[in-house]
Amino acid sequence: MWKYFVTNLDLRANFNASRLLGQLLFGLVILLGSHTEIAAARDVPAGFVTTSGTKFVLDGKPFYFQGTNAVRFGTTASEPEGQIYWAMREYAARGLRVVRFWGFSCQGYLDGSASMIEWASKDQIGYNEGALQRLDATLDAARAAGLKVILPLVNFEPSYCGMEWWTKQVIGNSDKHLFYTDDRVKNAFKRHVATLLNRVNTRYQSTLGRSIRYKDDPTIMAIEIANEPHTEDYYEWNRGLPAGELVYNFLNDMSWYLRSLDQSHLISTGEEGYKTTIDGYYDTYDHVWINNGSKGVNFEKNVTLSQIDFATVHIYPDNWNIPSHQMYWVEQHLVKRRADIAHNAGKPIVLEESGFNNDGGWWGYKLGYGSNPSWYLSQMYEFANRYGYAGTLIWELMPSGFRAGGYDYDTNHPVADVVTRQASYMNGKSN
Repeated sequence: MWKYFVTNLDLRANFNASRLLGQLLFGLVILLGSHTEIAAARDVPAGFVTTSGTKFVLDGKPFYFQGTNAVRFGTTASEPEGQIYWAMREYAARGLRVVRFWGFSCQGYLDGSASMIEWASKDQIGYNEGALQRLDATLDAARAAGLKVILPLVNFEPSYCGMEWWTKQVIGNSDKHLFYTDDRVKNAFKRHVATLLNRVNTRYQSTLGRSIRYKDDPTIMAIEIANEPHTEDYYEWNRGLPAGELVYNFLNDMSWYLRSLDQSHLISTGEEGYKTTIDGYYDTYDHVWINNGSKGVNFEKNVTLSQIDFATVHIYPDNWNIPSHQMYWVEQHLVKRRADIAHNAGKPIVLEESGFNNDGGWWGYKLGYGSNPSWYLSQMYEFANRYGYAGTLIWELMPSGFRAGGYDYDTNHPVADVVTRQASYMNGKSN
């Protein structure tokens, strides 16, 4: 039987302290006048990834990377722990440098397996210690293989632990958008974030012989506020609200709160790259929903947030119903345009999720992709390299013996060769 524990922090004192620190940091932003200067002003220990303009830096050297999503590795829902250590070593052997996996799982959303969070209220949170130890071990596996980790904190969709889980638990309302606006829900989530970042990794105590809190762990490259924060289609428009403001205000609040707890790690939004403005005729084309604000995300505004260190985009041309003959549109109006926006803000950009359905099927053939995801993925990487992306990650590369299919690629699939070549290219830039 799994053990669980309950947190009941004095959130008001924590919030007031973080708000005071936030005000002091805000003054520092005004004095220094730029994102890169405030990043340099933070006293970041050795081993932590930082930024310098539009590049990442690790211990004084450029840090470009190819990585993979392996989102279920940190949960007890799938592969045995030993397989995770083996998978991390295989990633490193292929030249990958970053792995992104979920830092969350909640009761009722994990195929019956033990979840990290059992329940939550506005005052308390119940945790499953055994499930959290799996997350500890996954971080240790990445550390042992010499990999860095991007760790998201919550999901927009219900899978594993979505925003609606928090609204249902805390206020009994299934409207996930209240996660962005209801103070009771936000404070409960902040309580959880504080607990997670202050957690001592149990596996490090046994493998390294010392205690390391999550917020002090250089294995973690970045803390990601959410996976793909957005709204349901036209949610704001239908309520007379300006597009993108719900998510922007939430990201602003949460990024300052995270910084008050953690001065060492990079912070990102985890967004897909949706915009709220149309830049000429070609932004409308057949895919106006990506740029017209209907998704409730303002990429151009979010990237300017002072505590957001780098931009992310998630691009799936086939899943987004973009036919293969419009890959030039993908290059110019998604990959390039987002890079221009991030670079103009003086920040790195990462192609954090991308891939093509390797099962093909009638939809893939209808759009012109057929069953050749490796060629189209190589095109996406070529675009990213052309426009100065500092990192690229596939969704998902799975070592042999792990579940594959759809957008999950076995390392025996030709797409693995594309990933390995991209890793070699990015590592060459680092050298």
